[in-house]
Amino acid sequence: MGKMVTSASRGRSGSQRAGRWARILGAAVMVVVLSGNVSMAVDPKLEETFKAFCAEWMQKLAVRERDNRAAIKWVNSPDGVSGEFVGYSTDNVCEVKEPVSPGATPVGTIQYRELRYRKVGPTKEEAAKSPDTAIEATEVTEIFRFAAGKWVY
Repeated sequence: MGKMVTSASRGRSGSQRAGRWARILGAAVMVVVLSGNVSMAVDPKLEETFKAFCAEWMQKLAVRERDNRAAIKWVNSPDGVSGEFVGYSTDNVCEVKEPVSPGATPVGTIQYRELRYRKVGPTKEEAAKSPDTAIEATEVTEIFRFAAGKWVY
Protein backbone atom coordinates (compact mmCIF):
# COMPACT_ATOMS: atom_id res chain seq x y z
CA MET A 1 0.00 0.00 0.00
CA GLY A 2 1.10 3.56 -0.65
CA LYS A 3 2.07 5.99 2.02
CA MET A 4 -0.78 8.36 3.12
CA VAL A 5 0.33 11.95 3.28
CA THR A 6 -1.49 14.10 5.80
CA SER A 7 -1.19 17.78 6.64
CA ALA A 8 0.35 16.77 9.95
CA SER A 9 3.06 14.80 8.17
CA ARG A 10 3.94 17.95 6.21
CA GLY A 11 4.41 19.93 9.40
CA ARG A 12 1.16 21.99 9.32
CA SER A 13 -0.50 22.98 12.54
CA GLY A 14 -4.22 22.56 13.24
CA SER A 15 -4.89 26.28 12.76
CA GLN A 16 -3.11 26.23 9.38
CA ARG A 17 -5.23 23.28 8.25
CA ALA A 18 -8.42 25.01 9.46
CA GLY A 19 -7.47 28.23 7.65
CA ARG A 20 -6.78 26.30 4.45
CA TRP A 21 -10.14 24.53 4.64
CA ALA A 22 -11.90 27.83 5.34
CA ARG A 23 -10.34 29.30 2.16
CA ILE A 24 -11.31 26.25 0.11
CA LEU A 25 -14.86 26.33 1.45
CA GLY A 26 -15.10 30.07 0.85
CA ALA A 27 -13.94 29.62 -2.76
CA ALA A 28 -16.47 26.83 -3.31
CA VAL A 29 -19.29 28.97 -1.94
CA MET A 30 -18.23 31.84 -4.21
CA VAL A 31 -18.27 29.55 -7.25
CA VAL A 32 -21.79 28.39 -6.38
CA VAL A 33 -22.98 31.97 -5.80
CA LEU A 34 -21.48 33.24 -9.04
CA SER A 35 -22.85 30.30 -11.01
CA GLY A 36 -26.38 31.03 -9.78
CA ASN A 37 -26.87 27.62 -8.21
CA VAL A 38 -27.69 28.90 -4.74
CA SER A 39 -31.05 27.77 -3.47
CA MET A 40 -32.46 30.13 -0.86
CA ALA A 41 -35.34 28.94 1.23
CA VAL A 42 -38.72 30.65 1.01
CA ASP A 43 -39.91 32.10 4.32
CA PRO A 44 -42.72 29.82 5.62
CA LYS A 45 -44.67 32.87 6.84
CA LEU A 46 -44.61 34.30 3.31
CA GLU A 47 -45.88 31.00 1.95
CA GLU A 48 -48.68 30.99 4.51
CA THR A 49 -49.75 34.57 3.74
CA PHE A 50 -49.56 33.90 -0.01
CA LYS A 51 -51.73 30.80 0.33
CA ALA A 52 -54.42 32.94 2.00
CA PHE A 53 -53.95 35.69 -0.61
CA CYS A 54 -54.30 33.11 -3.37
CA ALA A 55 -57.58 31.81 -1.96
CA GLU A 56 -58.92 35.39 -1.78
CA TRP A 57 -57.80 36.07 -5.36
CA MET A 58 -59.52 32.95 -6.68
CA GLN A 59 -62.67 33.93 -4.78
CA LYS A 60 -62.58 37.32 -6.52
CA LEU A 61 -62.39 35.51 -9.85
CA ALA A 62 -65.41 33.38 -8.90
CA VAL A 63 -67.37 36.56 -8.14
CA ARG A 64 -66.25 38.06 -11.46
CA GLU A 65 -67.40 34.91 -13.29
CA ARG A 66 -70.80 35.09 -11.58
CA ASP A 67 -71.13 38.75 -12.61
CA ASN A 68 -70.03 37.95 -16.17
CA ARG A 69 -72.63 35.19 -16.38
CA ALA A 70 -75.35 37.58 -15.16
CA ALA A 71 -74.35 40.17 -17.79
CA ILE A 72 -74.40 37.94 -20.88
CA LYS A 73 -75.30 39.85 -24.05
CA TRP A 74 -77.75 37.58 -25.85
CA VAL A 75 -77.65 37.48 -29.65
CA ASN A 76 -80.61 36.38 -31.77
CA SER A 77 -79.97 34.43 -34.96
CA PRO A 78 -82.05 32.25 -37.28
CA ASP A 79 -80.76 29.24 -35.30
CA GLY A 80 -81.87 30.62 -31.93
CA VAL A 81 -80.17 32.62 -29.20
CA SER A 82 -76.57 32.52 -28.01
CA GLY A 83 -74.42 34.34 -25.52
CA GLU A 84 -70.87 34.22 -24.21
CA PHE A 85 -69.15 34.98 -20.93
CA VAL A 86 -65.71 34.63 -19.34
CA GLY A 87 -65.10 32.25 -16.45
CA TYR A 88 -62.13 30.83 -14.59
CA SER A 89 -60.89 27.35 -13.74
CA THR A 90 -61.05 26.34 -10.10
CA ASP A 91 -57.79 24.44 -10.37
CA ASN A 92 -54.77 26.66 -9.84
CA VAL A 93 -51.16 26.69 -8.76
CA CYS A 94 -50.05 29.25 -6.16
CA GLU A 95 -46.33 29.50 -5.53
CA VAL A 96 -43.89 31.81 -3.77
CA LYS A 97 -40.71 31.92 -5.85
CA GLU A 98 -37.30 31.39 -4.28
CA PRO A 99 -35.55 34.72 -3.76
CA VAL A 100 -32.87 35.46 -6.36
CA SER A 101 -30.66 37.12 -3.77
CA PRO A 102 -30.73 38.00 -0.07
CA GLY A 103 -33.07 40.92 0.55
CA ALA A 104 -34.83 40.54 -2.83
CA THR A 105 -38.52 41.50 -3.01
CA PRO A 106 -40.59 38.33 -2.53
CA VAL A 107 -42.58 37.30 -5.61
CA GLY A 108 -45.52 34.93 -5.90
CA THR A 109 -47.44 33.59 -8.88
CA ILE A 110 -50.93 32.21 -9.41
CA GLN A 111 -51.57 30.09 -12.48
CA TYR A 112 -55.08 29.24 -13.70
CA ARG A 113 -57.11 29.09 -16.91
CA GLU A 114 -59.43 31.79 -18.19
CA LEU A 115 -62.29 30.18 -20.12
CA ARG A 116 -64.69 31.69 -22.64
CA TYR A 117 -68.05 29.92 -22.52
CA ARG A 118 -70.97 29.90 -24.94
CA LYS A 119 -74.59 29.15 -24.10
CA VAL A 120 -77.15 28.41 -26.86
CA GLY A 121 -80.83 27.59 -27.16
CA PRO A 122 -83.96 28.26 -29.18
CA THR A 123 -84.97 31.04 -26.76
CA LYS A 124 -83.13 33.31 -24.33
CA GLU A 125 -84.60 31.42 -21.38
CA GLU A 126 -83.55 28.03 -22.72
CA ALA A 127 -80.11 29.32 -23.70
CA ALA A 128 -79.64 30.66 -20.15
CA LYS A 129 -80.42 27.18 -18.77
CA SER A 130 -78.20 25.36 -21.27
CA PRO A 131 -74.88 23.87 -20.19
CA ASP A 132 -71.79 26.07 -20.42
CA THR A 133 -69.68 25.08 -23.42
CA ALA A 134 -66.03 26.11 -23.22
CA ILE A 135 -65.00 27.51 -26.59
CA GLU A 136 -61.62 28.99 -25.65
CA ALA A 137 -59.06 28.52 -22.88
CA THR A 138 -56.15 30.80 -22.03
CA GLU A 139 -53.41 29.89 -19.55
CA VAL A 140 -52.90 32.82 -17.17
CA THR A 141 -49.99 33.55 -14.83
CA GLU A 142 -50.49 36.43 -12.42
CA ILE A 143 -47.38 37.85 -10.74
CA PHE A 144 -47.52 39.50 -7.31
CA ARG A 145 -44.95 41.08 -5.02
CA PHE A 146 -44.82 41.38 -1.25
CA ALA A 147 -44.50 45.03 -0.24
CA ALA A 148 -45.30 46.99 2.93
CA GLY A 149 -46.43 43.81 4.69
CA LYS A 150 -48.91 42.57 2.08
CA TRP A 151 -49.16 40.92 -1.34
CA VAL A 152 -49.89 43.37 -4.17
CA TYR A 153 -50.60 43.08 -7.89
